[in-house]
Amino acid sequence: MAVAAELFARTGFRGTGMTEIAARVGITEPGLLYHFRNKEGLLRAVIEWRDARSLEFAREVGALGGLRTIREMPAFAHRNHEEAGLTRLFAVLLAENLDPGAPAHETFVRRYREMRRLVTESLQVGQERGEIRPEVDPRLKAVEILATLDGISTQWLLDPESVDLVESIEAYAKSLEHDLAPHPATSPAV
Repeated sequence: MAVAAELFARTGFRGTGMTEIAARVGITEPGLLYHFRNKEGLLRAVIEWRDARSLEFAREVGALGGLRTIREMPAFAHRNHEEAGLTRLFAVLLAENLDPGAPAHETFVRRYREMRRLVTESLQVGQERGEIRPEVDPRLKAVEILATLDGISTQWLLDPESVDLVESIEAYAKSLEHDLAPHPATSPAV
Protein backbone atom coordinates (compact mmCIF):
# COMPACT_ATOMS: atom_id res chain seq x y z
CA MET A 1 0.00 0.00 0.00
CA ALA A 2 2.74 2.43 0.96
CA VAL A 3 4.49 2.11 -2.42
CA ALA A 4 1.27 2.61 -4.39
CA ALA A 5 0.35 5.53 -2.13
CA GLU A 6 3.75 7.15 -2.70
CA LEU A 7 3.54 6.76 -6.48
CA PHE A 8 -0.07 7.94 -6.67
CA ALA A 9 0.90 10.98 -4.56
CA ARG A 10 3.84 11.79 -6.82
CA THR A 11 2.41 11.13 -10.30
CA GLY A 12 -1.33 10.73 -9.75
CA PHE A 13 -3.56 7.78 -10.53
CA ARG A 14 -3.43 8.33 -14.28
CA GLY A 15 0.34 8.82 -14.30
CA THR A 16 1.15 5.67 -12.33
CA GLY A 17 1.31 2.28 -14.00
CA MET A 18 0.73 -1.13 -12.44
CA THR A 19 4.05 -2.29 -13.93
CA GLU A 20 5.87 0.48 -12.05
CA ILE A 21 4.12 -0.35 -8.78
CA ALA A 22 4.84 -4.06 -9.17
CA ALA A 23 8.51 -3.40 -9.94
CA ARG A 24 8.90 -1.16 -6.87
CA VAL A 25 7.28 -3.81 -4.66
CA GLY A 26 9.43 -6.55 -6.19
CA ILE A 27 6.70 -8.66 -7.76
CA THR A 28 5.37 -9.16 -11.27
CA GLU A 29 2.42 -7.23 -12.62
CA PRO A 30 0.32 -10.46 -12.73
CA GLY A 31 1.30 -10.98 -9.07
CA LEU A 32 0.01 -7.51 -8.23
CA LEU A 33 -3.17 -8.16 -10.23
CA TYR A 34 -3.70 -11.35 -8.23
CA HIS A 35 -4.14 -9.19 -5.12
CA PHE A 36 -5.98 -6.32 -6.82
CA ARG A 37 -8.19 -7.10 -9.82
CA ASN A 38 -7.15 -3.91 -11.55
CA LYS A 39 -5.67 -0.47 -11.00
CA GLU A 40 -9.02 0.89 -9.79
CA GLY A 41 -9.15 -1.86 -7.15
CA LEU A 42 -5.68 -0.91 -5.97
CA LEU A 43 -6.71 2.75 -5.89
CA ARG A 44 -9.73 1.96 -3.71
CA ALA A 45 -7.55 -0.14 -1.40
CA VAL A 46 -5.02 2.70 -1.05
CA ILE A 47 -7.79 5.22 -0.29
CA GLU A 48 -9.37 2.87 2.25
CA TRP A 49 -5.95 2.23 3.84
CA ARG A 50 -5.29 5.96 4.16
CA ASP A 51 -8.83 6.76 5.28
CA ALA A 52 -9.05 3.98 7.85
CA ARG A 53 -6.35 5.74 9.84
CA SER A 54 -7.76 9.20 9.24
CA LEU A 55 -11.41 8.37 9.95
CA GLU A 56 -10.57 6.46 13.13
CA PHE A 57 -8.77 9.53 14.44
CA ALA A 58 -11.70 11.73 13.33
CA ARG A 59 -14.16 9.48 15.16
CA GLU A 60 -12.10 9.61 18.36
CA VAL A 61 -11.84 13.39 18.23
CA GLY A 62 -15.48 13.78 17.17
CA ALA A 63 -16.60 11.67 20.12
CA LEU A 64 -15.27 14.37 22.45
CA GLY A 65 -18.04 16.61 21.15
CA GLY A 66 -18.51 20.33 21.07
CA LEU A 67 -15.66 22.73 21.63
CA ARG A 68 -13.36 19.91 22.73
CA THR A 69 -13.46 18.61 19.16
CA ILE A 70 -12.59 22.09 17.85
CA ARG A 71 -9.68 22.32 20.29
CA GLU A 72 -8.30 19.04 18.91
CA MET A 73 -8.22 20.27 15.30
CA PRO A 74 -4.50 21.16 15.57
CA ALA A 75 -3.83 17.47 16.29
CA PHE A 76 -5.13 16.77 12.75
CA ALA A 77 -2.73 19.38 11.45
CA HIS A 78 0.21 17.78 13.25
CA ARG A 79 -0.74 14.39 11.82
CA ASN A 80 -1.12 15.71 8.29
CA HIS A 81 2.19 17.57 8.58
CA GLU A 82 3.99 14.43 9.76
CA GLU A 83 2.35 12.39 6.99
CA ALA A 84 2.83 14.94 4.21
CA GLY A 85 3.03 12.23 1.55
CA LEU A 86 -0.36 10.83 2.52
CA THR A 87 -1.82 14.33 2.72
CA ARG A 88 -0.54 15.01 -0.80
CA LEU A 89 -1.90 11.63 -1.95
CA PHE A 90 -5.35 12.55 -0.68
CA ALA A 91 -5.27 15.92 -2.47
CA VAL A 92 -4.09 14.40 -5.76
CA LEU A 93 -6.62 11.56 -5.71
CA LEU A 94 -9.46 13.87 -4.71
CA ALA A 95 -8.72 16.17 -7.64
CA GLU A 96 -8.55 13.22 -10.04
CA ASN A 97 -11.86 11.84 -8.84
CA LEU A 98 -14.13 14.90 -8.90
CA ASP A 99 -15.87 13.67 -12.05
CA PRO A 100 -18.82 11.35 -11.27
CA GLY A 101 -17.42 8.76 -13.70
CA ALA A 102 -13.99 8.62 -12.03
CA PRO A 103 -13.02 5.31 -10.41
CA ALA A 104 -12.98 6.54 -6.80
CA HIS A 105 -15.60 9.28 -7.04
CA GLU A 106 -18.16 7.47 -4.88
CA THR A 107 -15.49 6.60 -2.31
CA PHE A 108 -14.73 10.30 -1.84
CA VAL A 109 -18.44 11.20 -1.76
CA ARG A 110 -18.96 8.67 1.06
CA ARG A 111 -15.88 9.90 2.90
CA TYR A 112 -17.00 13.53 2.86
CA ARG A 113 -20.53 12.56 3.91
CA GLU A 114 -19.06 10.66 6.86
CA MET A 115 -16.82 13.58 7.82
CA ARG A 116 -19.73 16.06 7.60
CA ARG A 117 -21.82 13.72 9.74
CA LEU A 118 -19.10 13.45 12.40
CA VAL A 119 -18.54 17.21 12.56
CA THR A 120 -22.29 17.94 12.53
CA GLU A 121 -22.90 15.52 15.41
CA SER A 122 -20.01 16.98 17.38
CA LEU A 123 -21.43 20.48 16.98
CA GLN A 124 -24.88 19.26 18.02
CA VAL A 125 -23.37 17.75 21.19
CA GLY A 126 -21.79 21.14 21.88
CA GLN A 127 -25.17 22.81 21.48
CA GLU A 128 -26.77 20.31 23.86
CA ARG A 129 -24.05 21.10 26.43
CA GLY A 130 -24.55 24.84 25.96
CA GLU A 131 -20.99 25.28 24.62
CA ILE A 132 -22.10 26.29 21.13
CA ARG A 133 -24.61 28.97 20.27
CA PRO A 134 -28.04 27.49 19.47
CA GLU A 135 -28.48 29.60 16.33
CA VAL A 136 -25.46 27.94 14.65
CA ASP A 137 -26.59 25.50 11.95
CA PRO A 138 -24.37 22.46 12.66
CA ARG A 139 -24.78 21.03 9.15
CA LEU A 140 -23.71 24.23 7.40
CA LYS A 141 -20.92 24.90 9.90
CA ALA A 142 -19.59 21.36 9.27
CA VAL A 143 -19.34 22.13 5.53
CA GLU A 144 -17.49 25.36 6.33
CA ILE A 145 -15.06 23.69 8.75
CA LEU A 146 -14.13 20.91 6.33
CA ALA A 147 -13.76 23.35 3.44
CA THR A 148 -11.49 25.60 5.50
CA LEU A 149 -9.32 22.70 6.66
CA ASP A 150 -9.02 21.42 3.08
CA GLY A 151 -8.19 24.92 1.84
CA ILE A 152 -5.45 25.44 4.41
CA SER A 153 -4.00 22.02 3.60
CA THR A 154 -4.03 22.80 -0.13
CA GLN A 155 -2.22 26.10 0.42
CA TRP A 156 0.38 24.32 2.58
CA LEU A 157 0.91 21.60 -0.03
CA LEU A 158 1.38 24.24 -2.74
CA ASP A 159 3.60 26.60 -0.75
CA PRO A 160 4.97 25.05 2.45
CA GLU A 161 7.60 27.81 2.77
CA SER A 162 4.88 30.45 3.18
CA VAL A 163 2.03 28.55 4.82
CA ASP A 164 2.54 26.87 8.18
CA LEU A 165 -0.10 24.15 8.33
CA VAL A 166 -0.09 23.69 12.09
CA GLU A 167 0.02 27.39 12.95
CA SER A 168 -2.77 28.17 10.46
CA ILE A 169 -5.08 25.46 11.77
CA GLU A 170 -4.34 26.41 15.39
CA ALA A 171 -5.34 30.00 14.57
CA TYR A 172 -8.48 28.82 12.78
CA ALA A 173 -9.49 26.59 15.70
CA LYS A 174 -9.14 29.50 18.14
CA SER A 175 -11.15 31.77 15.86
CA LEU A 176 -13.79 29.09 15.37
CA GLU A 177 -14.07 28.45 19.10
CA HIS A 178 -14.62 32.17 19.68
CA ASP A 179 -17.20 32.28 16.87
CA LEU A 180 -19.15 29.25 18.13
CA ALA A 181 -19.14 29.89 21.87
CA PRO A 182 -22.07 31.74 23.41
CA HIS A 183 -21.16 35.31 24.16
CA PRO A 184 -22.33 36.75 27.46
CA ALA A 185 -25.22 39.11 27.00
CA THR A 186 -24.07 42.66 27.23
CA SER A 187 -26.27 44.91 29.22
CA PRO A 188 -26.73 48.46 28.05
CA ALA A 189 -24.96 51.11 30.08
CA VAL A 190 -27.21 52.76 32.60
